Amino acid sequence: MIHSMLVDAPYLKEFPLILECKVIHTFEIGLHTQFIGEIFDVKAEESVLGEKGLPDIEKVRPIVFSPERRTYHKIGEYLGDAFSIGKGIRSG
Repeated sequence: MIHSMLVDAPYLKEFPLILECKVIHTFEIGLHTQFIGEIFDVKAEESVLGEKGLPDIEKVRPIVFSPERRTYHKIGEYLGDAFSIGKGIRSG
């Protein structure tokens, strides 16, 4: 485990992508708490970078946790370009 020099949070050096964030707002929403953070630093291995040197979601292959089902899911498949994919969707 490595301790960040910018934020009060450790990280694992084995992770290919690390976003170092500080919490700037906390909101209580019913039984849940929403945290709003500011990214202070990004550490990324070359293996997860795209052509422009930025993290590529299809190379990072992030996962999300579904607490109500207690399951993990992968994300990252390209579906279409922002602000144009919805033009072909018609409401019923």
